[in-house]
Amino acid sequence: MKASRVITQARVLLNDPDKVRWTDAELLGWLNGGQLQIVAVRPDAKSSTVDHTLVAGVEQTLGATGLRVLDVIRNVGGRTITLVPRDQLNEFDPDWYSARAGTAIKHYTFDANAPKAFEVYPPASAGMKVRLLQSLLPTDCATLDSDVDLVSAELFESALIDFVCYRAWAKDGDVAPDAERAANAIATFMHALTGKSESDKATRPARK
Repeated sequence: MKASRVITQARVLLNDPDKVRWTDAELLGWLNGGQLQIVAVRPDAKSSTVDHTLVAGVEQTLGATGLRVLDVIRNVGGRTITLVPRDQLNEFDPDWYSARAGTAIKHYTFDANAPKAFEVYPPASAGMKVRLLQSLLPTDCATLDSDVDLVSAELFESALIDFVCYRAWAKDGDVAPDAERAANAIATFMHALTGKSESDKATRPARK
């Protein structure tokens, strides 16, 4: 989906088809901001499966392009890996942080307060690889002809339009009607994302 598609639809709602009030550059910048906000709320909106090389020990971190760990799936070429709470590992083996390195990762643990980091059990040897799913930073649309950089971008078209309109109306927030429009647009944007998240949870395949 091209950025121009979002901007054109936003201009209809903004009643600015002739680009009198807002420039393309302004609206494009707000579209890029909308992409970032979507990924902040819905990390799966920009995600990729990669083979990640581990460092020695328990504590691991995503590479520079990774924003958030979504799943650690399996050892590359080997067994699957399961997510377990850190408390469960602590109870099972209080000394697991200093355990001997294993030949394959069995479990991982994750703290939402440190989204780029995860821990593995048993501790890894340097160079081991796991296949993981990670959220990524979307690429900015440089021009109206650029593609929106979200997975299944069309599903987020309405949300992006709402975000662009929100930022445009917020710019004129000292005018009562525009302030109200801005508030409604950002509320609709957030509802679209959180509502879709709940729908996806209800219909996603369960991992055994």
